[in-house]
Amino acid sequence: MTALAVQAPAPWVGRLIVRAAGRPLLHVATEGAVAPVAAMFTVALECCQDLDQAPGVRPWAGPVDEASVCPSCLRSLRGEPEPAPARLVGSGPDEELPEPGRGRRLWTVPDPRSYAAAPLPAEHGGRPITWSPWTAAPVISCYSSAYEWCGDPGPGEMAGGRQGSPQSTLDPLRRYVAYRCSYCQEMTAYEHVGTDFQPIIHHKSRAPKDSRR
Repeated sequence: MTALAVQAPAPWVGRLIVRAAGRPLLHVATEGAVAPVAAMFTVALECCQDLDQAPGVRPWAGPVDEASVCPSCLRSLRGEPEPAPARLVGSGPDEELPEPGRGRRLWTVPDPRSYAAAPLPAEHGGRPITWSPWTAAPVISCYSSAYEWCGDPGPGEMAGGRQGSPQSTLDPLRRYVAYRCSYCQEMTAYEHVGTDFQPIIHHKSRAPKDSRR
């Protein structure tokens, strides 16, 4: 008599699988989520169920295995708790610094230069905009990700915004996207109009010209 192993179906079967901008792993949308007509959209994910915080995503129709799926999405599907954060443990007693004038000389290392973050527009056309958190911008191989002003190699950061509702005729849904340099904070926000992106605001760089070249 031969024992037959019964393999349970993958926990993401029947769910919408998406790829999020700037994230290498695939993600699983919450139950009942479907892919809308737009090429890039925002849906609640198993690892980020707050729609206001969910990233922009694209549907994924390729192969899916456990190694390619976000671990937080898998834990949520299986009802498993998130792991406890790692706790730093000292490797030994603290090293005593030499007294001034004895032993080796101490040098002060200056803090890396940083610039105030460019603010996203809170409204456009008299109506408020809801923005997602800043995430790493995707890298497109045929375009340079370096910033012309400061010369930072990039990639920078992007955030998605929305305004109104797809069910409203008085306040229709409008989508926005913003890009900024994570070093000098040069930032431009655009409104998505049809297949074009129209700039609505631009913040000049806070850094000196060519400061990262």
